[in-house]
Amino acid sequence: MKITVLTENNSRIDNYLLAEPGLSLLIEVDNKKILFDTGYSDVFLKNAKTLKIDLSDITDIVISHGHNDHTRGLQFLNLENKKIKFTAHPNIFDTKVDEDKIHYGCPISKEALKKKYVLNLTQNPYWISENLCFLGEIENNKSSDIDDSALVYKAEKGLFIITGCSHSGIINILKYAQKVTGINHIYGIFGGFHLLCKNNIEIEKIAQVFKDEQIQYLAPCHCCNLNSKIILSKYLPIEEICSSDEIMLE
Repeated sequence: MKITVLTENNSRIDNYLLAEPGLSLLIEVDNKKILFDTGYSDVFLKNAKTLKIDLSDITDIVISHGHNDHTRGLQFLNLENKKIKFTAHPNIFDTKVDEDKIHYGCPISKEALKKKYVLNLTQNPYWISENLCFLGEIENNKSSDIDDSALVYKAEKGLFIITGCSHSGIINILKYAQKVTGINHIYGIFGGFHLLCKNNIEIEKIAQVFKDEQIQYLAPCHCCNLNSKIILSKYLPIEEICSSDEIMLE
């Protein structure tokens, strides 16, 4: 499996790729070419062009959850291809408004997407390919974002989990991935863990679980702030993730 970071909150000096407060990944696995989230704008498309990546032949679009920093880029993706399967939790279209009455949900309707793609809206786990699964509704999700989901890949070294924001709880995601796959060993976790609004004690408890699980590859990004990364690094080595990065897995 190959993961290319099309957009992330950070970029690296001297490569001149764009960054934004959002996330978009290209995942190539099992003869599938999967766009996982689309960020907040057209930055993922601009970066793909700079990297000479052709997105016209993607086979799948997968959305982790309905927040606009993961879905707003859909407005700029002009691929009207009824062969592309669009997988997400059915509640990604729920209205989401903050305390200032600002709408931060998915800007595109179910009806508009249905005209362009094959919709696969599911609460249940769905195997996109032989080794990659969309987890659907995460068990024990106590947040208001019931649509928050993740991907799990069966790698040779163990499970590799890919998250968008982990509003459903990163530990809940880990446990559910183990349950769905029947595999206990987790090799790696990549993505947003939604730690920026958690206190130090909560982060340390999560870090201890990561350590107990003997995670070998840990890449917190997007909604993980500097403080959370510093705390995690006291328990396990962590990877820095930026726009244009590539991750290869067997």
